[in-house]
Amino acid sequence: MKVKDLIPWGRRENAVQRDGVNAVQALQADLDRAFDGFWRSFGLPMPQGWNGGMDLEAPPRLDVRESPKEVEVLAELPGMDEKDVDIRVAEGTLTIRGEKKVERAKEEKDYVLRERSFGRIERVVPLPDGLDIDAANATFKNGVLTVNIPRSAESQSQVKHVRVHSA
Repeated sequence: MKVKDLIPWGRRENAVQRDGVNAVQALQADLDRAFDGFWRSFGLPMPQGWNGGMDLEAPPRLDVRESPKEVEVLAELPGMDEKDVDIRVAEGTLTIRGEKKVERAKEEKDYVLRERSFGRIERVVPLPDGLDIDAANATFKNGVLTVNIPRSAESQSQVKHVRVHSA
């Protein structure tokens, strides 16, 4: 017998599946439903960020587009403003950081609800050589950050298009 045979989480055949979902994920879904029902039974809204809010621990979703003229990075940052975002380009990487702080209070005749949520995100994107980082610019609109970094004139002149001929 090998030592690896004694470790249950290292073997795929022991992963219990329910409706095609891992047992741990199924348990998490059951707990989410139970807590959702609990909050609704009191007529209270679900706490923000509990289930369905922006998961600030997960990295933002990105699209990276590369053309002969520039590299464009689009990051989804819902609920954030441009003042919440920090962008840095150094040593061949683009780093996008964001921090969100939300405080809200609601007072009804039967209850007082106060919520605070804090979270940080960070994403590091490796960049190709030959970019003019001094000419980089960024725009932020409707929760989508767009970073454009043009290629240097020298690297653009080195690009050669090769025509494809049918055989």
